[in-house]
Amino acid sequence: MPYKSIVCGVTGSAHAQKAALQAAVIAKENNANLVYVYVIDTEFFHKGIAVELSSKTITETLQHLGTHILEMAEQLALSQGVTPKKVLKTGKVLKSLQEVVAEENADLLILGHEERTFFEKALFKGDVESHVQELKKKTGIDVSVVG
Repeated sequence: MPYKSIVCGVTGSAHAQKAALQAAVIAKENNANLVYVYVIDTEFFHKGIAVELSSKTITETLQHLGTHILEMAEQLALSQGVTPKKVLKTGKVLKSLQEVVAEENADLLILGHEERTFFEKALFKGDVESHVQELKKKTGIDVSVVG
């Protein structure tokens, strides 16, 4: 069964770039819509990590970074002959991905995966595998992880 709408979460990591490229290839093969999503999760502001900077300054910087990362993903898609939609959201990552999947009526979600450090697991509450299972359960669609 061909995919009609693909959502791909992107970050600045090499794994996310591989996922973005794979999403573009699959979108081209299936003649599907492609949506790249970058989520700004500001939860760490409330954990005392960013005490020296204002949340407005950090949010603006992360928005600029997100725009740049989405543009890099767009270039990957264009190299495959696919014109993607780009979405920049602020909020919790899993909830934001679920929202975009629903808004775009997606039938495939693609994510990059890299091993997390102990600190990252604590900060982001768990490992990628548990989040993938949660996303599959809550969205009801295929979730592909590119490593």
